[in-house]
Amino acid sequence: MTLSVYDDNKEVRNYTIEKDSYKNHKKEEIAFIDSQSKESSLLKLIEVIYGDNKGILFDKNNRSIEERLKTLDFKKFENKDFSFIYFTSGTTGNPVGALKTKENLLLEIEQLTILLKKYNIKKVIVTVPFIHVYGTLLGALYPLENDIDIVIKEHFLPNDLLDMVDEYTMVVTTPLYIKSLNKLDTKKDLNTSIFISSTAPLYPEIAQEFNENFSCDVIQIFGSTETGGIAYKYNDSEFWTPINKVKISQNEQEELKVFSPFVSNILYEDDFKKTDHQIQTFDYVEIIDDKFKLIGRSSQIIKVAGKRYSTIQIENILENQPNIQKAVVYVSLNKEALRGEELNITLQSNENILVKDIKMILKQELLNVRFSINLKIVNEIKTTAVGKKMLIQ
Repeated sequence: MTLSVYDDNKEVRNYTIEKDSYKNHKKEEIAFIDSQSKESSLLKLIEVIYGDNKGILFDKNNRSIEERLKTLDFKKFENKDFSFIYFTSGTTGNPVGALKTKENLLLEIEQLTILLKKYNIKKVIVTVPFIHVYGTLLGALYPLENDIDIVIKEHFLPNDLLDMVDEYTMVVTTPLYIKSLNKLDTKKDLNTSIFISSTAPLYPEIAQEFNENFSCDVIQIFGSTETGGIAYKYNDSEFWTPINKVKISQNEQEELKVFSPFVSNILYEDDFKKTDHQIQTFDYVEIIDDKFKLIGRSSQIIKVAGKRYSTIQIENILENQPNIQKAVVYVSLNKEALRGEELNITLQSNENILVKDIKMILKQELLNVRFSINLKIVNEIKTTAVGKKMLIQ
């Protein structure tokens, strides 16, 4: 297979990847794989996975993870079974290391290969960094295990991406690119290709618009660093289907519990914790037959008069306003607030927006629901390497 790396000046570097050639590359030290360059991170990742080495993948732009790595005692990891350690972004607390074995990753690739078989993929274009488990799995290991060519570019513009997609192409990307492609005046028939989206919610109306504009399916993947892939859905579908081998259930609070061979069996924060391949998430779900509807995370749910409202839904409403570029919303407890909970809303905007303006916008969409609101206006809301908005507290 071939790895093609495009530069901004349209020059291309091609690498011929032969997996067997890495078998004698065994190293004792742990390789550090950061987000600075897709090209270098992918080449290091290939060397680690096929040379049976060990690597730590991390977002170099995330200060909390960088500080964590400086103080980490790597001798603690010498006798642990893993190929890669992925660190959570730290947006909701201290970074947690998820230890992934080669078996974790390749078992998931087996199931994703079955899911994607009908598309007869000949080329994979990757817009996401490989330091994210989603990028590793679908951007690197899926094409590598199936001898499919990989195409990367450090920074894709929407038109660049559209020009590169031809017959039987799979694009591994994020909702940001789906939205950007919808805004292009250029349309293209991509009916033999497929777009994979993860890392953030893709709203049904955006997925539907993309499907109509380009005659192309979008498959959304729901998962996390710790769990690996949990479920998938097509286009604007409301319900998620668990990936084969994944078993789901609920706790008493109706939060999703996952049992899967893709789950990291060891997590590390201040000490090591065994999961027995089970993770209790904080995601409220409604399970119907063998599928589920995702309501939202418990830290992203506000309850009013017995009804749950997702902060993701509120972010979407706010970002649809012409004077708001980005929104971050989370729920916190406030004993002084009338209802005990308040919405903390941070907006990226150049205009002076008041709480009463926000209440008016939300009232139009959510009828008579009333929230206590703590509002901040900033020049920029930072994102991680995979495009996740950083939680500002």
